[in-house]
Amino acid sequence: MERVYYIDHVSNDDINALSLKLNSMQEVSHIKINKDSISFNCARPDNIQNYLDESKMDYVLQEMVNRKKREYVSNQAKVEKIFMFTNLESEKDAHEIQNILSKYSVYENVQLDFQNKLLTLTTSAKALPRISRIVENVNPEIQVEQWKKPFKSQDLFNEKYVQKYARIALLCVGIALGLVTFGDTSFLTYAGWMIALLICNEKVLVEAKRDLQLKNYLSENNIFLLACFMGWIYGAFIEALVVSIMYQAGKQLIMQVTQWSMEKIDDLVAHQNLGRRLRKGKEEMIPLGDFDIGDVIVINEGETIPLGGKIIKGNAKLDVYAIDGSDVCIKSKIGNEVYSGTVVTEGYLHVKTTALYEDSAMSKVLDIAMNAPMSSSHIEKIIFKVSDVYSKALIIVGLVCCVVLPLINLTDNLKYMYLGIIMLTVSGSFAYVQGASFTLLAGIAKAFSKKIAIKENSGLDDLNTCTTIIYDRFDGIETTEEEMDLFEKIKGLNKSLIIFNDGPVGLENDEYTIYNNYSVEQKLEVMDKTLIAGPVAYIGDCDKDIALLQKASVAISRGGVHNEKVQRNSDIMLTDSNFDTIIDLLKIARKQKGINIGNTFIGIVISLLVVLLAVISFIPWWVACLIYILESILVLLNSQNIVRM
Repeated sequence: MERVYYIDHVSNDDINALSLKLNSMQEVSHIKINKDSISFNCARPDNIQNYLDESKMDYVLQEMVNRKKREYVSNQAKVEKIFMFTNLESEKDAHEIQNILSKYSVYENVQLDFQNKLLTLTTSAKALPRISRIVENVNPEIQVEQWKKPFKSQDLFNEKYVQKYARIALLCVGIALGLVTFGDTSFLTYAGWMIALLICNEKVLVEAKRDLQLKNYLSENNIFLLACFMGWIYGAFIEALVVSIMYQAGKQLIMQVTQWSMEKIDDLVAHQNLGRRLRKGKEEMIPLGDFDIGDVIVINEGETIPLGGKIIKGNAKLDVYAIDGSDVCIKSKIGNEVYSGTVVTEGYLHVKTTALYEDSAMSKVLDIAMNAPMSSSHIEKIIFKVSDVYSKALIIVGLVCCVVLPLINLTDNLKYMYLGIIMLTVSGSFAYVQGASFTLLAGIAKAFSKKIAIKENSGLDDLNTCTTIIYDRFDGIETTEEEMDLFEKIKGLNKSLIIFNDGPVGLENDEYTIYNNYSVEQKLEVMDKTLIAGPVAYIGDCDKDIALLQKASVAISRGGVHNEKVQRNSDIMLTDSNFDTIIDLLKIARKQKGINIGNTFIGIVISLLVVLLAVISFIPWWVACLIYILESILVLLNSQNIVRM
């Protein structure tokens, strides 16, 4: 997926050389040259970083993340890994294993120490599964495992348990001191409970310190600690301790729910990452990343070919829609080359792989879909803004109740401090922010399970704002009943429909706006006029539609997963020729919007209800904290509805 990158403080001597180099690179687009900096979009920043390193230019490549520039760190950074062997008795076997591994480009500096039975190499990939398979083929008796640095048990005890028990002892001392002096409140009472609160909130303190270093002064951790401090001043010692325990236990529970929810998302795409390997006459399901060149993969009817290769057995009809947007199925022939992304509509195939999964088109599509959440969507930005304003309002009112009013008149206004503490506790925006991010990711994963790749996560949001959908039909194909049914369904979703028909027969229908056999220039004129009335979603295919994809508010391409231009200019990519895919896309977009709005409404209403009940002294502080935690969990659970649709 393309992201925005920067190179700042470039000298006059280097800026021309850099601009020429960037313009020559196919993966770079939207280059902007300023006085001493260059910005650009790029899908493969590693190539840029390699050029800077090779040319010895002392510049830092930066990427835009959440509207902030940060130094780019390659996710393919290679590290040294060590493996150990058992039952490696033959030097011949050792040399063979080393030679085979050296042929793989992902492994560098391959060294096998036969005497110590240790293998050292540099890689960014998961090496153990492939090494295990290679070793098994060389000699099934040899076992290999990741080498682990030995450790001393007493060091582990000293480092882990002594510190843990020291904290527990100090916590008990603090609580005991607070309870013993509780009846006659004194300095020792406050000191004891302060020690207990500091020990109990150790993790929160660490996170709060990090937030302060990042100048995030109004973070949830900082505000919660402020609430606890005010509770300590107020004298609600036991309740402050109970709330602290509840808060941290609640965060752990929320993280568990989040993890469980993420597993649901993973399940949506898990089947896309598995393939059926044929070895020694037996079929086994394995991760696609574990396939080696030369392995035989079995593809049955209705399945997508995940890895490119040559057909060695079987007869099938192939849907190449994902490759070039063609709506015509072709017949397979033994010996023919097939590409990843092709769908077997009838029959079955045995394909001898000629490429690894990381080089396949489907891997790129998955990468496009899974990298989309890195940038914020429009609905996310709105939710963040609303929650930010709402949270700050509660914080300000809470501080007024906790600090300002007691300073004016401590005797009469001390009661307001407790209300302010509750306001500070429930002011966090975690529920809205986490819910929005999860819903976004769930929507992208759900779309991918329907063979829809969301390249830009804002595409789903923008799709909801589009008042008109322009559907550009396949060239030279007669209208089918399935297409007419699609047009009816689009109309049922309250979207205006414009049809560009390049088929052999002209279309006429009073319910839709139809343009027969228009040139690209004429189509662009129609789109310009339509854009005046509102955002437009365009559904087109391949190279000839690039100009239309570029101009549309939401660019939806049919197929073309191997086409760099199509990938670059599409917000959404359809990899299935089934017309229901388009309706699925529109429904997912609508569902995502509804969930986000619902979550924000739930969060704000519950928080306001808590504050209202606190005003009339109906609920204590710990109950308010419990409701806040349950609210966050409710939002996350509600976000899962998009997975279940």
